[in-house]
Amino acid sequence: MQKIDLIALDLDGTALTPDNTVSEATREAVRRARGAGLYVVVSTGRICGEARDFAIALGADDLMVTSGGASISSVSRGQCTMRISMPWEPAVRAAAVVERIGVTAMIYVGETLLITPYDDMEFGKYKSNEGYLAVKQVVPSVAEYIADHRLSVDKIFARSNDPVMISMIRSQIADIPGVRVMSSAPDNIEVVTPGADKGTALGMLCRELGTGLSCAAAIGDSENDLEMLRAVALPIAMGNATDAVKAVCRRETVTNAEDGVAAAIDRILAERG
Repeated sequence: MQKIDLIALDLDGTALTPDNTVSEATREAVRRARGAGLYVVVSTGRICGEARDFAIALGADDLMVTSGGASISSVSRGQCTMRISMPWEPAVRAAAVVERIGVTAMIYVGETLLITPYDDMEFGKYKSNEGYLAVKQVVPSVAEYIADHRLSVDKIFARSNDPVMISMIRSQIADIPGVRVMSSAPDNIEVVTPGADKGTALGMLCRELGTGLSCAAAIGDSENDLEMLRAVALPIAMGNATDAVKAVCRRETVTNAEDGVAAAIDRILAERG
């Protein structure tokens, strides 16, 4: 394995604490890594506007993998620099399934989050960060809005505390040609185009920075991190990661409640000498 010169960080369940904040220990570890000449980049399922807030809080580099690998975005520009999107037809079908079953959902279109009034009410109970508020657009029906404007869609995110509803949505959307279904937690599903994943997007980001996946480490915890973890030279699982994630990783750190990212970064720095 070549010397690591880039570390990719998932956000939820990984670089963020259980209450979705950036700890001082993680922030300081990122600072030490960048001071030692490493790139530290965010690789998340979140849209650019939300990811940007956390990348700034972390002190990470400018380029990010966003929307679960459907886009690469710039912190400084606050927008996507590359998109791998679903055509509008399968996106409409998938959005219609979500609306018909009646769970909360967000549809990612470039730098915009499309949500219904019901979604706005539900997500508003716990989402108040500036990045979310700046990018949301409330429409009566997301499926109809996509169809009327023939919009290509980066990602559909749906959430429910009812596992039966999540299973129902997942099985129905999986039958739609031209989409791929995954999740970042047991209570959600994420829908992207089959060509989009964090591993592919991270490879593109690495090339832009003049490095490669053979010199990269990645830290993650859930299903939507698997392609990224399989792609890099040093895959690291969080202590709170799923068994599937731990099975593909070369090492494991402690949980996100115990500053696992900081511990993993410091071990990489110590091994660099």
